[in-house]
Amino acid sequence: MLALAGCHSSQKRGPAPPPPAPELTFRQLDAQQQRLVADYEPVSHALTAYELAYRDRRGLSAEARSFRNVVVAALARLRADRTTGETAQAKELLIEGLTARADALRHPPGSDAYTRDWNRSVVDARRALTLMQDVRDRARLIPLPEDSIS
Repeated sequence: MLALAGCHSSQKRGPAPPPPAPELTFRQLDAQQQRLVADYEPVSHALTAYELAYRDRRGLSAEARSFRNVVVAALARLRADRTTGETAQAKELLIEGLTARADALRHPPGSDAYTRDWNRSVVDARRALTLMQDVRDRARLIPLPEDSIS
């Protein structure tokens, strides 16, 4: 008969799991999400002028620079904003999307790199909005306007 002896304390244990995110009141959850929307909203507003310049190809270079500045400023605001739980996941998607949008604006419009990065930015923005809407639905909060993040 073979017996293995060992010290119980010799078993390696991983780090303790992080504590769960604090439960937010409806007001706190709404405030977090409204801040993210406010951080992002200048991008949505500036997008129209950029899309018109892109379509008409008039003043596109200047409009792209201006729009990129708006995107970079929104990125800084989002990165500084404190969020928790699923709202933090939405924030990360917004940051990834705006990073992709800023990258797209560095490339010639219509190029493969531009199209790839631009499309990624749109997908990430929609995923973030969907995630925030899902959180709001579960908390029975009023939905965010669909055009608040574009």
